[in-house]
Amino acid sequence: MSSPRILLTGATGFLGGTVAAQLLDQKRWAQVLLLVRAPSPAEAHARLVKSLQRFEVGEKLLKKISPAQIISGGLDALPTVAEDPRLATVTHVVNCAAVTSFGQNPNTWPTNVVQTAAFARKVAEFPRLERFIHVSTAMICGATPPHVVQEDTYPAEGVRHLVGYTGSKAAAETLLRKELAGKPLVIVRPSIIVGHTRLGCKPSGSIFWGFRMADALRRVTCDLDAIVDVIPVDYAATALLHVLDATRLEHPTYHISAGRDYSSSFRQIGRAFARALGEKRATDYRRVTYQDVAALQDQFMELFGPGNKRSMLAAARLYGTFAGLNTVFDNHRLLATGVAPPPPFADYLGVCVETSRDIPIARQMMVDFE
Repeated sequence: MSSPRILLTGATGFLGGTVAAQLLDQKRWAQVLLLVRAPSPAEAHARLVKSLQRFEVGEKLLKKISPAQIISGGLDALPTVAEDPRLATVTHVVNCAAVTSFGQNPNTWPTNVVQTAAFARKVAEFPRLERFIHVSTAMICGATPPHVVQEDTYPAEGVRHLVGYTGSKAAAETLLRKELAGKPLVIVRPSIIVGHTRLGCKPSGSIFWGFRMADALRRVTCDLDAIVDVIPVDYAATALLHVLDATRLEHPTYHISAGRDYSSSFRQIGRAFARALGEKRATDYRRVTYQDVAALQDQFMELFGPGNKRSMLAAARLYGTFAGLNTVFDNHRLLATGVAPPPPFADYLGVCVETSRDIPIARQMMVDFE
């Protein structure tokens, strides 16, 4: 029996890059095709290699990447290359491609909804398709979720989203269920991805800047015992590949998350920062209001590094809103497939601190607002 042929999108991103790095170190790498946004396969190859270097992939492994494995273009390119004979051999698709910006990026809806739907229509035509995994986000639950979010509750009508990104992901899920009706579609929803257990923030400082802000202020706008569902990117990638490889799946949707048992509270996070920074603190964070944080904006440059005070305040408000949800994403489905539980954020936070020391908070946050 031949090995599955995998088509991976988003390999130059944070999660997709981690998936690519893990596949690159496996025997089945020769069976992987990659859709990479670039004008030509040669340029796509160069872009992919540069991206994977963020994950400290060695030169020996990087040399395994062949331009013949690459289809150049974004999600919108697949309809124009649908006759590529390599696609006829694809059995498994992992779609990690997305615009993940929290800002007003004009490409968010076109990429995450319109192009994703067009991509899905072509994938549905693959003659050997056995599984199509689409990466969404657990944050499609919006601004007022319950404390414990179940997979089947969302996407739901009338949800108010905190950022356009999560709204686009919710819309994409609804479209894909329609476009791939009767097809082997599986949606995975990672919770909040922060850092890497071994590399910390070297590959990306996404979202970690928010926790750094709270620690620099020694203040949070939520209860200190509120918990936040955070997972490292390498755990998310490992779990995703486990779902990809599972012989049989009982459900069409899976949270990749910390869940109730492996999430960390802000009290635990504050103490983890203190340990990582070698500080002895007499007290935990203080709980304050957003107005209290706004009153400190004249100190932002000193606390967060050079940057625009208004932008930093807006980012702090957005982070505080997400942090204050006190929401966890049920992960019993995932654990039932045999995936190991994730490490709590507080347990690997020190690696993220160490790899962020020389990066101003204001600069680190820009990765999420491009």
